[in-house]
Amino acid sequence: MTEAEVGKMPYNTEKDIVPDYDDTHRLSSVKDHRIGEAAELYGDIQTAEEYGYVSRGLKSRHIQFIALGGTIGTGLFLGIGRAFVQAGPLSVLLGYTFTGMAIFAMMQSLGEMATWLPLPGAIPQFCARYVDDALGFAVGWNNWYSAAITLCAEISAASIVIGFWNSDINVAAWITIIIVVVICLNIFAVSIYGEAEFCFAGIKIITIVGLLLLALILDLGGGPNHDRLGFRYWKNPGAMKEYIAKGDTGRFLGLFSTLINAAFSYGGVEMVAVAAGEAENPRKNIPKAVRRVFWRILFFYVLGSLAIGVLVPSNDDKLLNPGKPGAARSPWVIAIYRAGIPALPSIINAVILTSASSSANAFLYTGSRYLFALAQNKQAPKFLLKCSKA
Repeated sequence: MTEAEVGKMPYNTEKDIVPDYDDTHRLSSVKDHRIGEAAELYGDIQTAEEYGYVSRGLKSRHIQFIALGGTIGTGLFLGIGRAFVQAGPLSVLLGYTFTGMAIFAMMQSLGEMATWLPLPGAIPQFCARYVDDALGFAVGWNNWYSAAITLCAEISAASIVIGFWNSDINVAAWITIIIVVVICLNIFAVSIYGEAEFCFAGIKIITIVGLLLLALILDLGGGPNHDRLGFRYWKNPGAMKEYIAKGDTGRFLGLFSTLINAAFSYGGVEMVAVAAGEAENPRKNIPKAVRRVFWRILFFYVLGSLAIGVLVPSNDDKLLNPGKPGAARSPWVIAIYRAGIPALPSIINAVILTSASSSANAFLYTGSRYLFALAQNKQAPKFLLKCSKA
């Protein structure tokens, strides 16, 4: 496709032809590229110049790390403890595995659509184009509402985590600081958001890999107390705990209850598709990122839940101790304390803080793109199409 052909291509209402974004990316300047892409979408150059458009400022490494670290949040470090107390280690392992299989299948389909049609906030667009406008409206506004609520929850969690070191300062001060930082990371160029997520994801990946290696060492008796754990906690207090009912029914309900926790922990895996509209060369970078979802699920979630299950008994009182802020309730920290390693809990707490801040940063980004997509579908006020030069 030549540059002239790209400029003449109208916004397709039949929804079966899309412009070649790799070719439009080769336009002579960034401004021409953005306006040209917007003109194809809005139908005329005047509207495109009035509202502007997003820029493709996310590099390949940004997309890869958003894909790798986007779903590692407080759910894996903190929330998983409640599931262990409620259902037991085997139920948690199976729950995360079953949910991971469904997530993997979903991401293969979503990745294919995002590669074919890399639009900002793509999910409402896909629902409206390929199913019905009503589904696009419902999915878009529900996803925006979910992102807005989770953004507040993550900022609140980050402020409470700081209480692990200092509980004398009012959390409102920390909440204000985190809000300002998150807004600053999002309000300027998208490449700044990409760099922030690159750093946050790198910290989380290094931490979870280190924790998995630590779990293997402690389980084999390599800790300071030289206590070889094996699978003793699967025998006592048991691999699957009863929940609500008794016997096999209770154990099944316990397994079933872990799916809720697992689904929350996997939340954010779709961020790759949301970011596709601002990714450089999405035809190559999006498939590359989606292909790594399998390894992310296997190493981070399946092996992570298995590691926690062999390190901490599901009846440990500290798992749900409401009087301890931050990392004190994390099963990872509890395992480190039980092994007699005093220095690591503060490090883990710092990682949980960066995870919560990273999640807040990501949900502000995705929530704004969902509104942008809804406005493109004419299901939200038109002023939400306005983009700054950055």
